Amino acid sequence: MKKLILPLLISCSIFAQVKVSTYSGSKEGGLANGTQSEAKFKGAFGICLDKKGNLLIAENGNNIIRKIDAKGNVSTIAGNGKEGNVDGSIETALFNAPTGVCADGKGNIYIADFLNHTIRKIHAKGIVTTIAGNGKPGYKNGKGREAQFNYPRGICIDSKGNIFVGDSWNHRVRKIDSKGNVTTYAGGGSYFNPDSIGKLVDGKDTTARFFTLCGIACDKNDNIYVADARNHRIRKIDTDRNVTTIAGSGGIGVDKGGFVDGKAEISVLNTPTEICAGPNGEIYFSDTYGNRIRKIFKGEVTTIAGTGKAGNKDGIGSEAEFNFPRGIAVDKTGKKIYVFDYNNNSIRLFELN
Repeated sequence: MKKLILPLLISCSIFAQVKVSTYSGSKEGGLANGTQSEAKFKGAFGICLDKKGNLLIAENGNNIIRKIDAKGNVSTIAGNGKEGNVDGSIETALFNAPTGVCADGKGNIYIADFLNHTIRKIHAKGIVTTIAGNGKPGYKNGKGREAQFNYPRGICIDSKGNIFVGDSWNHRVRKIDSKGNVTTYAGGGSYFNPDSIGKLVDGKDTTARFFTLCGIACDKNDNIYVADARNHRIRKIDTDRNVTTIAGSGGIGVDKGGFVDGKAEISVLNTPTEICAGPNGEIYFSDTYGNRIRKIFKGEVTTIAGTGKAGNKDGIGSEAEFNFPRGIAVDKTGKKIYVFDYNNNSIRLFELN
């Protein structure tokens, strides 16, 4: 009996530390700026926090980039709601289902423009440019617009200004250096289309294999973390480009996910799609098909919120419900986590004691 009680107490203590509330948005969705309570969103994949603490949102359902400032005001940074592929001023620029967003320390914002197969930059001065990709799906390295991507999803930036992209249907991580050169950082194989089947292989740089990788994140030491969605794994790429699996076990492929917390090597995930790195070595990810938010820390995988049931319920972690959680970001204190709850069209706030 004692063996059964102990894990239950541990699980409850983890959940009790997390309060979940609805930060902005409402289930019916839409496109509206204003206060947190007035704003409406429609289907966002990637979110991030910039240096000033603004929450940036790649809103694929509305084809725009949004911002929530420190006072809770919601505004549109770029795009007007129409799909397209137009550079120029932030008022005239058009996107097509943007899914990933990150920011550098100079006020520039970078976008993985999913259906345009490009990487876009919103300059601090208010101009949108395409920095990589020719707009056609494919796989090609090269400089700037010579390169090709195949439905880019996640995006992050390291301390040296290198940009990393989760190139989902090329099953690779691509790198854009400060001179605009696009190379393959990790992953390989001969499969390149939305119906292709990836593989699961750890190893050095291009010997590794992924399966529809989505969100990626960079920690303070420039390690890259990958939400390897259809492998149902979290992968790590260290600065020597060694790829290892740091969480997840079991089958790979569509509908092969599940749920087990515990030691990372025995944990089971269910289509993780977005990921972020905390200030103290924690890795948080949205276990999207499992409707949970989970954490990796010191070799253990734990659930910090979500029952596994699709729903829309605030409360402490053990009571909260989500419906396809995606974008995730943690603040510099590690005490607040923001999650875009995709099917609820809202941003949820986690406050850790």
